[in-house]
Amino acid sequence: MFPILNGRGYGRLLVLLFLLSPGVAAHVSELPRKPLYLWSEKALVTPDREAIQSERVYGVDNPSITPFWPEPNLANGAAVVIFPGGGYVRLAIEHEGYDIARWFNQQGVAAFVVKYRMQEYGFPAPLLDGLRAVRYVRAHAANWKLDANRIGVMGFSAGGHLATSVATRYDFRSEQLTDDPWQNVSARPDFAILGYPVITLEGPDAHTGSRQALLGDNPAPELVRENSLHYQVKAKVPPMFIIHGANDKAVPVGNSLALFTEVQKHNKQSELHIYQTNVHGFGMRKGEGTASDWPDALLSWLHHNGWLDAGAQPSGVKP
Repeated sequence: MFPILNGRGYGRLLVLLFLLSPGVAAHVSELPRKPLYLWSEKALVTPDREAIQSERVYGVDNPSITPFWPEPNLANGAAVVIFPGGGYVRLAIEHEGYDIARWFNQQGVAAFVVKYRMQEYGFPAPLLDGLRAVRYVRAHAANWKLDANRIGVMGFSAGGHLATSVATRYDFRSEQLTDDPWQNVSARPDFAILGYPVITLEGPDAHTGSRQALLGDNPAPELVRENSLHYQVKAKVPPMFIIHGANDKAVPVGNSLALFTEVQKHNKQSELHIYQTNVHGFGMRKGEGTASDWPDALLSWLHHNGWLDAGAQPSGVKP
């Protein structure tokens, strides 16, 4: 039962509802800890098919972000939105999501792990979720004491495809979505971190599993080319930090080479690190030879470019 409100109580309720409405950053006394639904203005899909098997998430119907916050004495205002991989079939939510988020927290960075829609929906649903995730964090940046100009994305494998899609197609519009209350909030990340990413969906380096899950069995050639992301790089592409195994057995290193070839034409802050391994999906695991050293290189890159320094003015290309 709801209490009967007098005029003053009703007014307070209206103010509360306004602050909690989609697109309005509410003043909160505590940072959110539980998952936040990305499309909070829409009704949830029921029944929700989401399931976890062997630390992998399947069947996402209601995409969300799970926030991870650094200790207050470490927080520097930077944030990263993380897309776990899994071929657009599943999400490696632990070692390419939560473990990465905790590492960022140790560096003073707020992290948001995204559960995005996959093969059950196909293109453009994952991209719309990725863009919305960046908009969500940026729309709440002031309220969460984050720097709206130091929000990056990170993705692994097919999650790297999604992170790259967000970084290169941040102005994407879809006929499926014309009523987004945050559509005027910039979705362009300030930097992108990519782990053994799927980039091309055509030719010998294509990851055919990701292509099928994202685009279906017989996609039109123009749709395949549109989602081969080295073709999407443009002048305002954000700086990128890319890692890959030289003999990756699942996603050939040619994916990262093709992307970096285009990115470095426009953004000289970008780096590509190729490691002597044939392992795909190594995440932050130890014992992978020199490939286990990439977090140190990433940390150096982030510091060098000012994204971990509160009050600094990163020199990335702005839209």
